[in-house]
Amino acid sequence: MVENPNEAEMISRPLHRQGLFDDARLEEKYRRRLDRLAYRPPSKFSRRLQAINYMTMLAAGTYMVLYLDFGEREHCFSGLRRWYFGKVNQLWTLSSEEERELRERGQIK
Repeated sequence: MVENPNEAEMISRPLHRQGLFDDARLEEKYRRRLDRLAYRPPSKFSRRLQAINYMTMLAAGTYMVLYLDFGEREHCFSGLRRWYFGKVNQLWTLSSEEERELRERGQIK
């Protein structure tokens, strides 16, 4: 049985509403410090993790657009794929002029 009505009220209230400190100044100081923690710049680890995340998303998107098998039908990435693989083939094959010059030098048969 509770004799003091204020004590009964304190018991019935949840702990988070009772206040952390007896001194209001200390409680305000504590709350300011918590707020300041929320507005700090991100750590080096989180920035690196964010950069790795962006690189992974870019690589996955590039793979899906250029290399993923969508079947034989025409799709929205077909034009981009034709252009890309045309450039790759130009890079790795000899033009007719380059092939003629190499044959004249005797470097290819």
